[in-house]
Amino acid sequence: MQAKIAEGIRLLALRTPTLPPATATNTLVVGHRRVAVIEPATPYEDEQRALDELLRGLAGAGSEVVAILVTHHHMDHTGHAASLRERTGAPIHAHPATAARVDFTVDVMMEDGAQLELGEGFALTAMHTPGHAPGHLVFFERRSGLAYAGDMVAGVGTILIDPEDDGDMIEYLASLERIAAAGPKALVPAHGPVLDDPQATLARYRAHRLMREDRILAAIHAAPRDLSAVLAEAYADTPPVLWPLAARSLEAHLRKLAAEGRVRRCGGEVARA
Repeated sequence: MQAKIAEGIRLLALRTPTLPPATATNTLVVGHRRVAVIEPATPYEDEQRALDELLRGLAGAGSEVVAILVTHHHMDHTGHAASLRERTGAPIHAHPATAARVDFTVDVMMEDGAQLELGEGFALTAMHTPGHAPGHLVFFERRSGLAYAGDMVAGVGTILIDPEDDGDMIEYLASLERIAAAGPKALVPAHGPVLDDPQATLARYRAHRLMREDRILAAIHAAPRDLSAVLAEAYADTPPVLWPLAARSLEAHLRKLAAEGRVRRCGGEVARA
């Protein structure tokens, strides 16, 4: 599905092997003469053709793809990056921490604050937003005020903070605050529709994490308690089929609370500090 979400910005929701209930990842095509492609994620050839057809049409009107940008290393965000580079010759841009985790070469390292000028008022600024992934970048587009938020928020499903994949809850919450402070006009998540009230969305995400943290703390006692019991109590509102994912989120919260000196780990048990 293709949609024009602002002048010179086109969104394609292309099927990817992502985490349900999401089924697709949003790819953005930004600019007129000089074009950047953000998150060419799909590994499926039929879906890749939809993007390729759009880019061929733009090329016929005099446009050139000058950059390919990825937010982070997860496979549902990078599936077409290398092959699109082969087809267009455009360099791949990503954070160094992403470059260290993908199986293709990143041509341009983007640190926090890096800018990509596309002309005609279009420009992309990278903000380093670790938490979901160490090298996660959010891309702010100057002309429209839109921000491509990647996996910092979602229009469908949820965001997993997985310490086994270098996720970090402290960094994630701080990154949400940085995005809010930047004042985007709208957020384009990697999965789901455009979010037109970014401040409310970011506040809701932060409040949800802190609500879960409160429930986890309530399930932790002065005496050491097994993590499975903490999980069952703190995530009693979550279907048990999702508890394996919830266990990763629990671990992220526990590492945050331990770093803050609020809980102590005792092997497979946890207690109030």
